[in-house]
Amino acid sequence: MLLAACGGSSRLSKSQYEQHLQNDGKAVANTIATLTGAQTSTDLGAIVKKVDSASVAVKQAADDLDSLKPPSDAEADNAALVTGLRAIQSGLAKLKKALAANPLQAAAIGRDLQQAPAVKAAEKAAADLKKKGYKVGVLGD
Repeated sequence: MLLAACGGSSRLSKSQYEQHLQNDGKAVANTIATLTGAQTSTDLGAIVKKVDSASVAVKQAADDLDSLKPPSDAEADNAALVTGLRAIQSGLAKLKKALAANPLQAAAIGRDLQQAPAVKAAEKAAADLKKKGYKVGVLGD
């Protein structure tokens, strides 16, 4: 399994790939949930730290999925998930800048991010993986 995850020539098995999907999804979901809860805080510094943590988790998930050789029937969906995660990471960077410059703009950035084409494509990819019988975990919720 380590060789496949580190760029070996063989593709991951379905169960190995599902493990990555689920682990990466949990890490992203946990930090995003923490970030969502922080939005009610008036401590801007604490919110910025949570945005940073969420950005790191999203980047790690995107990097991990991007480094994989998923099963061939999941290849296109995996690429869409990576692109969606990268769009989220970019959106979090914009959110951080907005929090520093104009905190009122932050809510609009969050709404825009949810509607971003790459994020919508990632949602479709997760649904497609589910249709193919993959246990996607929270990335598919």
